[in-house]
Amino acid sequence: MRYGPVPGRSDAFAQVSVAGEGLPAGVFSGIRYGHAPLPSRARLQVGAHTGAVSRFRSGLTRDQRALRVRIDGRAYRYRQGPGKCVHELLRPGLRIRVTRDDWYRPLALTVRAEGPADGLDLSLALLLQGVYTRHLSQGGRWFSLPFRILNRMPDVF
Repeated sequence: MRYGPVPGRSDAFAQVSVAGEGLPAGVFSGIRYGHAPLPSRARLQVGAHTGAVSRFRSGLTRDQRALRVRIDGRAYRYRQGPGKCVHELLRPGLRIRVTRDDWYRPLALTVRAEGPADGLDLSLALLLQGVYTRHLSQGGRWFSLPFRILNRMPDVF
């Protein structure tokens, strides 16, 4: 994964990209939060496919708070799994579970697919690891709320 500025967008945006052998190159950009992009005003590109990202902000369950991703005619949900180091990418007939060795600064990822997964699925699962998604858990939602609000306010000082 690589983090960096977004060409053609202001400094308020960040992007993460992923590429590898057998994986289509993917780029996700959104409002900058630290070094990672938020899913707000996101742009998603995996290979030749452009995707759309949305979420239900006031959801009470994991499934309601999950990111909704539509790309190449497929509908995915990306949610926090059991524990804050586990995230799941779901679509009918497929579950990709990605486990980080550390929540804050992971050095290794373990990827397990249950069902037939192709390069687009795997690239998307890895790409979403670089997006700031702490707000997908109920506790993380309340913890990060003040910082995300301040992050969106213009610099007045």
